[in-house]
Amino acid sequence: MVPIQAIRNGKVVDLRTGDLYSDIAQICQEHRLTHRALAFGLLLFNLKNPQIYKILNDKAYWTALDVTSGNYISLFYVKQQDNYFGQDLIESDRVERRGLHELQGGPDLVPIIKNHLNLDEKINYPAVLFFQVHEGLMTDYFLVSLDERNVEDSFWELQTYIQKAVDELEAVKKENFGNSREIFELLKSGVKYQRLKRKIFKTTQKFPVQLFLGWLTGKV
Repeated sequence: MVPIQAIRNGKVVDLRTGDLYSDIAQICQEHRLTHRALAFGLLLFNLKNPQIYKILNDKAYWTALDVTSGNYISLFYVKQQDNYFGQDLIESDRVERRGLHELQGGPDLVPIIKNHLNLDEKINYPAVLFFQVHEGLMTDYFLVSLDERNVEDSFWELQTYIQKAVDELEAVKKENFGNSREIFELLKSGVKYQRLKRKIFKTTQKFPVQLFLGWLTGKV
C-alpha cells in the first residue's frame, strides 16, 4: 500500500499537470529494480464511495491489504489531509462548498490515465486500475470495478482481487522477474477469472435454486 500525498510543501498539487504520473512511474521503476513489486495497482475512488475511505482509515483493514500485497503488488491511493477540501475551495472563490467537493484524484485522475494509457473506457468508481511498468513507462493495464457498498463486503472484495493477483505472481520464478509483459498477462488472466467467478456467484444467488439447477441440467 503506497499513499500518495495530494498536498506538497503545504500546497495542493494539481493532479492534472502530470506530476502524479511521474511520481508513480518513478516509484514503480524503483520497486521493480529492488524486487519490491512485480506489478502495480491504483485504487480509484471519490467522495461518493465512503466505504473505501473507511477501509483506508481503518488500521486493521489497511494492514491486511498491505500484508496481502506484500512484495508482489504496489497498490497506490491518493491520500488527502482533512483540511484540504475547505482550504482549496476557500482559496478558489471564497465560497465554502465542502459537502459537494469530490476528492481531487478521483475525476482529476482521468486525464492523466487517458493521456498515458490511451484509456477510452468509462471509469465507474470505485475501481482498481491494475497496470504494468517497463523501463519507467506504463505499458499495460486493465480496470476492475468494485461493486460492494457495505464496508466489510467492500474490503473482502478488494482483498480477494489483490490476493488472486498475488497468487498468480507468486508462481513467477526469480529468473523471470524481468519479463514484465508475461508477468502482467498472468495477473490479468487470474484477476479477470476471479471477477467472472464472483459475478456468476452473485447472479446465482438471485435465482431460485431449483430453477437454476434445472437450467444447468437442461430441464428448464
